[in-house]
Amino acid sequence: MSSAFKLSELVSFLKQNQLVSTQQLLEFYRTFEPDIKVTTLRWRIYHLKQAGVIYTPKRGMYALQGKKAFQPEQTEKMRNLAQAIQAKYPYANFSIYPTEWLADLAEHVYQSRNIILEVDADALNSVFHFVKERYPNVYLCPDQGMYDLYISPREENIIVNRLYVDAPLNRVEGNYHLPKLEKLLVDLIINDPLILPVGESDVKSVVTNAREKYNVNYSTLLRYAKKRHISKKLTSFGLKESEML
Repeated sequence: MSSAFKLSELVSFLKQNQLVSTQQLLEFYRTFEPDIKVTTLRWRIYHLKQAGVIYTPKRGMYALQGKKAFQPEQTEKMRNLAQAIQAKYPYANFSIYPTEWLADLAEHVYQSRNIILEVDADALNSVFHFVKERYPNVYLCPDQGMYDLYISPREENIIVNRLYVDAPLNRVEGNYHLPKLEKLLVDLIINDPLILPVGESDVKSVVTNAREKYNVNYSTLLRYAKKRHISKKLTSFGLKESEML
């Protein structure tokens, strides 16, 4: 990065202040460049985020990047499934992830190796039948009873659920998305339809470990939690705004 970013000074500034607004960043840079424009600042913020120097714990606020970004690897089965759905349903948004992404954050070892496929509500049933014709062990929105009776932990099952509008996603290509960490945490707290057969204490462990290991954007998490009508439950899982840094 060029000297204009004042990296060493910026790091010191962020360590002292922990969480700063866009206006505070503008004032920081104006101590070096009194005439700096807001458009120039926005460009710098973008590149600082891309370089992993800062991140956004909530909307309009910035902090020093102290943890890893949540970027788990895709599996070959995920990619193959995505390609098949894209070819057949190019206009239906969908998201895929393996339950290992969550299980790897738990205190205990779980045998579950499911793939969670979430699809726009309008295409949900059609995609379910399309996938079921091509893969074994495919289930639509299973509840606890169905899970206990039919879903074997020794198999890699595909769980097809509804994708909620405005869910926090990262676009991979076209209509293929991966869920953001904030979405995974909220969905696991709800866990209905069932994602992982775990109790509340295990969910709390996953949330705690996720926060310790990765950056979590509280604004994104809260917005989705409100969408799913569980915002009041966040504090009992340690997801309080004052504790998110």
